[in-house]
Amino acid sequence: MALGFLKAFKKNLDKLDSVTTDFGPPSFWYSTGALAVNKIMSGSFSHGIPQGRLTCLAGPSGAGKSFLLCNLLRNAQKEGAFCLVLDSENALDGKFMTAIGVETSEDKLQYVGVTLFSDVVSVLSDFITAYIKEYGRDNPDAPKVVIALDSLDMLLTDTENKHFEGGEQKGDQGQRAKQAKHLLRTITSRVKRLPFSFIVTHQVYANSDVMNGEGLWIVNQAIRYSASQILLITKLKLKEDGIVTGIRMRVECFKSRFAKLGSRVEIEVPYAAGMDPYSGFLDLMEDAGIVTSAGAWKTLNLPGEEPIKFQTKNLDEALVNKMLSHPKIVEEEKSIAQLMTEIGIDEEVATEEEVSTKPSRRNKKNAE
Repeated sequence: MALGFLKAFKKNLDKLDSVTTDFGPPSFWYSTGALAVNKIMSGSFSHGIPQGRLTCLAGPSGAGKSFLLCNLLRNAQKEGAFCLVLDSENALDGKFMTAIGVETSEDKLQYVGVTLFSDVVSVLSDFITAYIKEYGRDNPDAPKVVIALDSLDMLLTDTENKHFEGGEQKGDQGQRAKQAKHLLRTITSRVKRLPFSFIVTHQVYANSDVMNGEGLWIVNQAIRYSASQILLITKLKLKEDGIVTGIRMRVECFKSRFAKLGSRVEIEVPYAAGMDPYSGFLDLMEDAGIVTSAGAWKTLNLPGEEPIKFQTKNLDEALVNKMLSHPKIVEEEKSIAQLMTEIGIDEEVATEEEVSTKPSRRNKKNAE
């Protein structure tokens, strides 16, 4: 039996600015710039971060969070997005961002240095209010925006700031946790009906009690609560002939609505060349049984075709596309695309118990 009042009820819901009746999936996604990172993050080689949700890049100091953030901004700009960058660490200078490929012109990016939680609230309130006034909500033709906060942990509360101005050195941990959680909850609720993506970096610290089930690193509860995706990034040394030539970013899926929790990949970032979009890709292909190894040679096995032998140095776009055309990968991509369409990002599809404990081939290597 149909409820007779539903029509009027739905009409009244449409009048409320703070609610929505749309539980659909994100309208679009941005690539991280690395196919392997996309895969462990979203389950798809082409999808990285979603529209309308909060993504967190978490890790200890120097792990590469700001580096990966800038790669995300660069790729979002390629998709036509405007970037609003809030920097509390003074880490995102123009030369660094330009070197990675981020366009810093005023029509592409707005940089804002922030100190306080209240600074972030004020800036985002002004920006989002003005945006909605000009373009409205649920407007598919409105310009895309990526908001980045680097980082959550360097922000001060108003009380901490007053202590400093008064010559006192006092913490405000209780308020910091509350304000961080409130900020993330508020922004997450505001961006869902807009063509916005929100990225935040988060400093993690070593777990002093590894028997408590938290893992090696402690991720802030406010982040766990609000973020739809959390990547845990740690750093290893990249060596060549015993000389450190860059870093290896170990990226782990700490939280995701689509990918298996605990999935890991390592991305090589040479100081001289930067991040290779195909770094870590072959490891996933080998784990899937699509590529096999024999010494320095790899073999791509496609059904109904002659095996293709190659070396890692020969990996290029054409060869990557051949691997992505494998029926197993095509079917996986179709499945994840259907999943994204059917359930949206607000429903978990993997639990800790469902995660495979099989390490990737690269992760079997000992860290230097």
